[in-house]
Amino acid sequence: MNLFDGDGLFLRISPTVKGGKKNWYFRYAVPVTKKRTKISLGTYPHLTLAQARSLRDQYLALLVQQNDPQTHKADKANALKAATEHTLQVVAKKWLEEKKRTSGISEDHAADIWRSLERNVFPGLGNIPIKEIRPKLLKQQLDPIEQRGVLETLRRIISRLNEIFRWAATEELIEFNPADNLAQRFRKPKKQNMPALPPYELPRFLATLNNASERMETRLLVEWQLLTWVRPSEAVKARWCDNDTVNGIWTIPADFMKMRKIHKVPLNREALRILEAMKPVSGHREWIFPSIKVPLSHMHEQTANAAIIRMGFGGELVAHGMRSIARTAAEESGKFRSEVLEAALAHSKKDEIVAAYNRAEYLAERVTLMQWWGDYVHAQKYKAVAA
Repeated sequence: MNLFDGDGLFLRISPTVKGGKKNWYFRYAVPVTKKRTKISLGTYPHLTLAQARSLRDQYLALLVQQNDPQTHKADKANALKAATEHTLQVVAKKWLEEKKRTSGISEDHAADIWRSLERNVFPGLGNIPIKEIRPKLLKQQLDPIEQRGVLETLRRIISRLNEIFRWAATEELIEFNPADNLAQRFRKPKKQNMPALPPYELPRFLATLNNASERMETRLLVEWQLLTWVRPSEAVKARWCDNDTVNGIWTIPADFMKMRKIHKVPLNREALRILEAMKPVSGHREWIFPSIKVPLSHMHEQTANAAIIRMGFGGELVAHGMRSIARTAAEESGKFRSEVLEAALAHSKKDEIVAAYNRAEYLAERVTLMQWWGDYVHAQKYKAVAA
């Protein structure tokens, strides 16, 4: 049974045997085609007569403008769906997953990227539909970061936002990149080298390390990094299975390396001594330097940095800077070619053509280099003791 209210609005009451449900409908002629159709408004009494009349009046106003109420309703639903499905945070998550798949970045690096966005971008912009984000809004969000003076952090965030928005454009979620040229509106960070001691300060550092109130495992990690020339993230991921103590070679898997290429490190006598010292501690585990909080994982890559700061070298040295100490000392010795030193540091070759044709690892020369460096460090220890 239908009860008509006028101007297309009616209430349809189903038979009692079918539940007696009462539904509001609005009947109208579709603009242009003039085909008769109807649209459901809701059920009575959840939708009152006054509310049903209000909806009818809204739809009549749309029809005057030649807009189909059903098309209008679908457009609103799609807009709402886009607002919830394509927020900046949701899109950034999809971008990061694809970046991990295509670029091969490590899980640790991906986690660092996500934490940076959570800290600096998502609190103000995470829940905003990506198509509604404009350059001015981005500038307002990033202004406090510039005011804090962390310009290198700001540079990385802008770079990541550019990647996210470019990815969104290729997915046809946005029509333009609001982060394009954004970096030009902020102060640029001054290029600074990582703090590193000159080689002649090594005795002071080694004496402090030897007497530091740090766990033995932490002190050995610092020394391991110093002796092997590797980056902090590579040092903590040293595994027993990757170390050939018989032939004195540590083969670091490509997944652990910054440049995503296998890197071989000749182990000098001092490095082998560290492995012997760590064997009773972690020889039965996967990682040579296990985490104290999560024993089945490795130490955090900032462990050495934190220890160096506690030792009183904050501002003078960072863990990564130990590579610079080694490189400088070897360069000043005049005993080794630059190509050998760069290979020991696992630096990529700037010239792509040279990189393609010159695949030499200079391993024989690096064996000599690393043993020279181990002897050098050992001698500095004795200088510290004598002092």
